[in-house]
Amino acid sequence: MPAPPRHPFLRLHGLLTALGVLAAVALAVYLALRPPLLPVPAPSHPESLDPQLRDHLQQLAALVADSPRDPARRATLALAFAANGLWAEARHAFLDVVRIAPDEPLARLHAAVALQEKPDDPGALSEFESLARDFPAFPQGWYRFGEASLRLGNLTNANTAFSRLSSLAPSEWRGPAGVGEVLLRSGQPSNAIPLLQKAIDLDRSARPAWFLLGQALRAVGQTNEARIALAMGAATTRHPMPDPWSERAPEHMKLLPDQLAQADELGRLGRPDLSIQLLRGALKFHPDNLGLLNQLAVAFNRAGQPQQALPVLEPALQKNPGNVALRITRSHALVLVGRPSEGLADATEAAAASPRTSQAHLAVANACLALERDQDAANALRRAIEADPANPEIHVELASILWRNLDDPPAAAAALSIAIQINPALPAAHLQLGLLQHHLGDLPAARASLANLQLVAPSSPQWRQLQQALAAP
Repeated sequence: MPAPPRHPFLRLHGLLTALGVLAAVALAVYLALRPPLLPVPAPSHPESLDPQLRDHLQQLAALVADSPRDPARRATLALAFAANGLWAEARHAFLDVVRIAPDEPLARLHAAVALQEKPDDPGALSEFESLARDFPAFPQGWYRFGEASLRLGNLTNANTAFSRLSSLAPSEWRGPAGVGEVLLRSGQPSNAIPLLQKAIDLDRSARPAWFLLGQALRAVGQTNEARIALAMGAATTRHPMPDPWSERAPEHMKLLPDQLAQADELGRLGRPDLSIQLLRGALKFHPDNLGLLNQLAVAFNRAGQPQQALPVLEPALQKNPGNVALRITRSHALVLVGRPSEGLADATEAAAASPRTSQAHLAVANACLALERDQDAANALRRAIEADPANPEIHVELASILWRNLDDPPAAAAALSIAIQINPALPAAHLQLGLLQHHLGDLPAARASLANLQLVAPSSPQWRQLQQALAAP
């Protein structure tokens, strides 16, 4: 007698059993092949670290310990090591990310950067070259390969790398600037000029490109144009091409000198609110640091909150009455809150204690202007110039007082000429000189100043202001 048909449930049960076995086998294979659990990297001497940095690293390490196979958390810890100059630890941590996520080019890039910072330029060059070969569409890899090649004088590799960067990232100024630098180093300044000009057209704030253009123009005998270009590129720092990880690095900079520099830069960029936030965080770890207290007060002054600056400064000055920086900052705060006589007393004491500190004389000038003592302000600015003769901005300030407050246009014009001699790329000096020339009825000279502004700061507020003044009837 034939067997009855098997119940569908039994067939389904068998199928599920088979699938379960396959899943168990797959899980076993995955567990066998996945990367081993890596330890959490740590600084070799944590007790010697800045307390804020140590606290920050401990927090990031705890996140890694909670999820040790998460490459993003390890990358963040590695960035924190790198941002604070712990290059050996950074190298180790970035290589850990490479082991966990071998297809992430940023991990290999930053591991090579850490090796370069050790320093090991030949080793880093080899890693950058390998990175560019393995990830040919990764523009930052080609940039680093080009820069590393330039460091070691390999112009052929550098030319290849920067040409490739130009193709991959046509809006990135470092590509044409890199090829231009290769041509300049190869003794071809005339061929370098169009490429360097292209880099500047892509980004007028690219100071290294300006400096290279100045060198090329000088080499072909265009000395006047070279002088302006060199001034536009003065005090050049070669900032690497940014990438998604390097753009996050500043938030992990926890060494106090770096934070003070960051706060000052934020203030100069018109964000004193961010300076205050940054410095208050640092103050928890360095409550008695005079430089930090002074910088916080400066940020309050810049933010238009001098009433907040004074409670920061006064206890510090009671303990350190001879601190010139604190006294200068309090002088500015006192002027801002409408107490210029007290501000002048602070500034005068600072100038007497440190006559070679130009900021002290500038504080005297600031208080004198608030008291409408214009001649005294001009004299204080002259003393500031004696203390810092290479600062063109002080000459511009002096010119403004001489012209608008003391009605001495010839002396003002002389001060502006000196400022332009010091820095021919200073827009404020060209603007003031052009306005003064227009005021005196010397229209050809004023138009020449407008042309200079067009060269150094086209379409800038200064250029528009002078253009409007010359267009007025």
